[in-house]
Amino acid sequence: MLAAPFAWVAQMGITETLAAQSCFPHNRPLTAPTWPWLDAAILAVNFACLVLGCWGAFVAWRNVRFVRRNHSGMPGMPGNASGEPALLDGFLARVGAMSSTLFVFALIATDTAVLIVSPCRW
Repeated sequence: MLAAPFAWVAQMGITETLAAQSCFPHNRPLTAPTWPWLDAAILAVNFACLVLGCWGAFVAWRNVRFVRRNHSGMPGMPGNASGEPALLDGFLARVGAMSSTLFVFALIATDTAVLIVSPCRW
């Protein structure tokens, strides 16, 4: 449920920190990064976070199918005739899948922005 959001937060935190330290040392903006490996590092972090986010979305959607399959035809759990645990499991699985998909799109948008805009241009 939290793999894709964590991947996006990690991507934003790591890449913004790297770009800020390399492009704005001592509060002076530079036209080129001080570290020659900055672009490669940012691309590596973006790729790793995108893979983690896609994995999280895959697992979340798999959980939706798993919960649907396990709770289909079950009126409720033992001792609870209303079926609230089954409803809660399904709700949490769907929320995890939807939020994971949303954050995968955010990861893709951030990756696209990194490819278009240089980190040191203002």
